Amino acid sequence: MSVVTVRRITPAEMDEASRIVGLAFALNPSNLAIAGGNRDKAARIMEHAARTLKLGNTASHVLVAEREGELAGVLKAAEWPHCQMTVREKIKSVPSQVRTMGFGLPRALKVVGGRAKHEPHKPHWHIGPIAVHPNQQGYGIGSALLTAFLADVDRQQVPAFLQADVDRNVVLYERFGFRVVSQEAILGINTSFMWRDAR
Repeated sequence: MSVVTVRRITPAEMDEASRIVGLAFALNPSNLAIAGGNRDKAARIMEHAARTLKLGNTASHVLVAEREGELAGVLKAAEWPHCQMTVREKIKSVPSQVRTMGFGLPRALKVVGGRAKHEPHKPHWHIGPIAVHPNQQGYGIGSALLTAFLADVDRQQVPAFLQADVDRNVVLYERFGFRVVSQEAILGINTSFMWRDAR
């Protein structure tokens, strides 16, 4: 098995990292629901969101994983209270979101709003997205990203929070000490909200 190296992202890697997020989430159930079942549109929506709202946000802490000299995965996290967009940021993002999502925007707002209700109102790191290029899955890249980031979190003695709408991801996160603290069906997709106590 090849060595996986985890480090902070560089500005030059933003486009490729955003592309990986789009590809990794093309079949995500919530993104497919937003995109009306269109896989290509789901990938475009998530790539755009990664570039403009997630990875490109100044409050974001972004790690990348390399395997065999190629970018293979991305993890984004933000520290509370900067893990949710401000009203000003939301308003500023509307024109580009309308261009990218079109008729999917109301569904996207429902997902964002539904998830925001579960955000803990106390100090924590909010992790997500965690994305692995489809061609690089199965090599422990997601685990390497989580291990590296949670080591930093543990040094800070701060809790962590994330959400998952895929059952196998819930199982993975439980191995890292997360537990499901609430669930909600959003657009008919069961979403688990998971908390990891400070270590």
